[in-house]
Amino acid sequence: MATVHYELEKVRNGHFIFKLKGLNDEVILASDTFCSKASAENAINFARYNAPDESNYELMRTKSQSPYFILRGKNYQILGQSVPYSSEAAARQAIKAAMKCAATEEIMDMTS
Repeated sequence: MATVHYELEKVRNGHFIFKLKGLNDEVILASDTFCSKASAENAINFARYNAPDESNYELMRTKSQSPYFILRGKNYQILGQSVPYSSEAAARQAIKAAMKCAATEEIMDMTS
């Protein structure tokens, strides 16, 4: 059975990212890259702390006007962003999912 979890991945040039995934394995939130695994793990902790507060989310639009959201920390640093959605309502629903799911302690380490 699928569970809500963070996936920690190693990507190009030895950098790291995390993704918050929902029950059906969809990506709710994805980070930018980090130079170290420890930095990515620290960012997951910041996401857990900041995600429950709706005021930390900002609804944005792509160049083609598709809505998406970003999650900011209390210091306004961007912790992650969503994929583009088909409607503002869908993006707002995804924010609610992120608020609920981000508290998970489950991390799947895909870096090895």
